[in-house]
Amino acid sequence: EVGEIEEAIGALPAGARDVLVLSGLYGYAHGETASMLGIAEGTCKAQLHRARALVRARLESGARS
Repeated sequence: EVGEIEEAIGALPAGARDVLVLSGLYGYAHGETASMLGIAEGTCKAQLHRARALVRARLESGARS
């Protein structure tokens, strides 16, 4: 299971992956993450939403196989 999660995160586009790791895994606030990455806070939120959806979809498709 951990390997599947790592693969799903590794398959993300770079921007979405960076936001997911900083915000979702390390717990930085949206503003902090956005500042570290040099992007707008709204972009950060959108990338996090996108990353979570892509990881979820990949894990769900793997569970069906």
